[in-house]
Amino acid sequence: MKKIIIFVMVILLLCGCTSSETAKTNATTTKQPTIETLDTTQTYTIDDQLEFEIIKTSLTDEIAPTNKNKTYQYLQPIDKQHIFIDMILKTKNLSDQEYELHDIYQGTMHFDQEEHDIELAIESSYFTQLSTTDTLKPQEERYVHLYCEVTKNENEKDVQMNLKVMNQKEYQYTFSLEDVHEDSQVKSIGDVISCINSQIVLLDCQQSERIEPSQKGLFYSYHPTENDNQIFVVLSLEIQNQSSLDIDPFEYLYCEYQIGEETIRSQIILESEDHESISETGSILVDQARTLYLAMPILKTQANEEGILKLFVEGNTYEIDWQNYQNI
Repeated sequence: MKKIIIFVMVILLLCGCTSSETAKTNATTTKQPTIETLDTTQTYTIDDQLEFEIIKTSLTDEIAPTNKNKTYQYLQPIDKQHIFIDMILKTKNLSDQEYELHDIYQGTMHFDQEEHDIELAIESSYFTQLSTTDTLKPQEERYVHLYCEVTKNENEKDVQMNLKVMNQKEYQYTFSLEDVHEDSQVKSIGDVISCINSQIVLLDCQQSERIEPSQKGLFYSYHPTENDNQIFVVLSLEIQNQSSLDIDPFEYLYCEYQIGEETIRSQIILESEDHESISETGSILVDQARTLYLAMPILKTQANEEGILKLFVEGNTYEIDWQNYQNI
């Protein structure tokens, strides 16, 4: 009888151990997170809280807003021998809550034996300013920069980014630094750019010693260069305001001319609706079409040198093929 009782107790103990081990195994399996691979062509949604997608990844000497203007601020590497890996995510808050940046994104970038924590910065709603402390307001859509600083000679390596979003879902994205570049769309004179809030027609691009209204009367004002040894590279365009609000052109778009190692920022001149005068102030009213001159002063000795002209509007970068047009 004692033998039977002992035998039954042994069986019960074995069953108990097996159940405990099974429970531990199930608990361990449950805790394993699902890691999704990011695709540059996809938009991702976290419940009813957040929506995001990759805009571009680049190697850059500065973290800057995508629509640069005269007053834009930017981040530079601590070390002059360093460069930034910069990924921009278009991020939309789907909720009625306000989110701090670190509540939205956390992660690291890995290559070789190195690991770098991801730093965060957010652009303003017009894409003209940059902040590391601003928040994403309810129902707001903004560009968020995920970046880290690396040495310049690391640009031929593969990078693996591990990203956690809203402290819930985990993602992984692998890319080669050799392949990343500034994603600029090429436009020519005469092209039409359809934006969310406007339609832009690229009218002309020429060199000129001064900016004048297109319909000059007997008396008119003009905008000269600051020095006699300068000449303007002038991009002329027409903006049709298709939004429900007035557009401030001095915040809405911007232009840069890169010649050699020098980057020249544009001055913005707004032409009156009757085309008879120009001004350095003013707005484009709802449903109104206005002509703008984006003027970049260069030295006259640089007039025959090739340069790169870029237009920044609504978070997009367009490279303007103007020198081929000028040579036609």
